[in-house]
Amino acid sequence: MYIALSESPKEQERERREGSKLPSNPEEVEDLRGGDSAANPLIAFTFEELKIITANFRQDRVLGGGGFGNVYKGFIPEDLREGLQIQPLPLPVAVKVHDGDNSYQGHREWLAEVIFLGQLSHPNLVKLIGYCCQDDHRVLIYEYMPRGSVENNLFS
Repeated sequence: MYIALSESPKEQERERREGSKLPSNPEEVEDLRGGDSAANPLIAFTFEELKIITANFRQDRVLGGGGFGNVYKGFIPEDLREGLQIQPLPLPVAVKVHDGDNSYQGHREWLAEVIFLGQLSHPNLVKLIGYCCQDDHRVLIYEYMPRGSVENNLFS
């Protein structure tokens, strides 16, 4: 899914002059999500937690890939973090790892997904559970859909 973020030429010029002001940590991501973060909370995972969830990003856990990077199947274990408010545990998840394109545009696309999908809640849409915004890692964590994508079911 791609979400276009359009800016006026004036806004683009201002960003060029001021430099990139994209978030570099979970607190800044939540600030950008604004008031929505209370209604639709997302979990900020650490990269170390994602290594546990995906068994260190094992290749036999790869569900698919694309221009963005690989998607891994993982499980959020009961003992991952004290006070984690997810039920039931262990919870199967799909972990979408951004391909390392840390360009301004790549980061904006990742952020658009966090903000947009973090606002949505519908029975026919995959739920965004959380994200990782640590160092150069940009990762999205979705609920796992055992029957695959709509595209796979329609065209296979």
